[in-house]
Amino acid sequence: MQDRSHMPYTDAVVHEIQRYIDLVPKSLPHASTTILTSLTSVLHDDKEFPNPDQFDPGHFPDESGKFKKKDYFMAFSAGKQASFLSVHQG
Repeated sequence: MQDRSHMPYTDAVVHEIQRYIDLVPKSLPHASTTILTSLTSVLHDDKEFPNPDQFDPGHFPDESGKFKKKDYFMAFSAGKQASFLSVHQG
């Protein structure tokens, strides 16, 4: 994990793979009330990801080339579960 900050392009490629393949398009169900969000609409939002249908790790680096995680990156879930998963996943 310490080396991760020195590998922004690798971090961007991993995040772009997860965004592009849209592994879990309906998110994970929540406990008391079943709410399924459409993660596809977020992961392929052309306002946040220019050319969303193209694989492009350039969606994630900032102007200086450092990795910048985007609020629209929700590979597995939305809500509280997304916060938990993003800490453990990246």
